[in-house]
Amino acid sequence: MWNESDGERRREKRHPICIDVRVIAPKNSFPALATNVSGGGLEISTPTGINPQTKLMIFLQLEEEFVFHGTVIWALGDFVNKKWIYRAGIRTDTIVFKNRQANTAAEKAEIVNKILPQIKDREAGKNALKRMLA
Repeated sequence: MWNESDGERRREKRHPICIDVRVIAPKNSFPALATNVSGGGLEISTPTGINPQTKLMIFLQLEEEFVFHGTVIWALGDFVNKKWIYRAGIRTDTIVFKNRQANTAAEKAEIVNKILPQIKDREAGKNALKRMLA
């Protein structure tokens, strides 16, 4: 049984987010929603299930495009409002942007910390638009 004295299993803090991404899998591509991010990975919600160990590219368009190359570590399905919603945990192997790459844990954490304000700004803009249209 795990308890708090055993320590946190994640090395980095996860940041809750809610932003549209595009997922490229080996045989298809589809839109998804990134629901949290850290230098070590992301969690996404998708319209289709993804098997663990699947290699993915996740495209996040902000002021520039960031591509998270990673591997599905876990996958779950939830039946919500009469439809299936799938969630997957992705371990980030590399983040590519502007012809550069972040490969080490420190580099990936630095990139995530730099893009968080852009993500939060985009989320705030979407919420303001929803209020205006309501």
